[in-house]
Amino acid sequence: MVELAGRNYEATIGSDVQLDGMYLELVDQDNHIVGEIFFSDIDGKMTITLGQPEVSVEVVEWMIAKAKVRLPPTDPVSPNDGSGGVL
Repeated sequence: MVELAGRNYEATIGSDVQLDGMYLELVDQDNHIVGEIFFSDIDGKMTITLGQPEVSVEVVEWMIAKAKVRLPPTDPVSPNDGSGGVL
């Protein structure tokens, strides 16, 4: 649980096998989805989808900072570059 902009939030990190990637989802204290950041294992890109029309910049910045640390693989080789993860 984290408190941001005077509200409590719960973050979940997970894997999506169908979309081939990982996500960070943030839910507010009323159990509403605030947003999701998705890291694609296919192209290595991150995208953000907000679940509410107004989300504070502080919350969005927190989500992005956490996603940059937690979502990308730590292996410096791209998982789909044909090397099988071998340098």
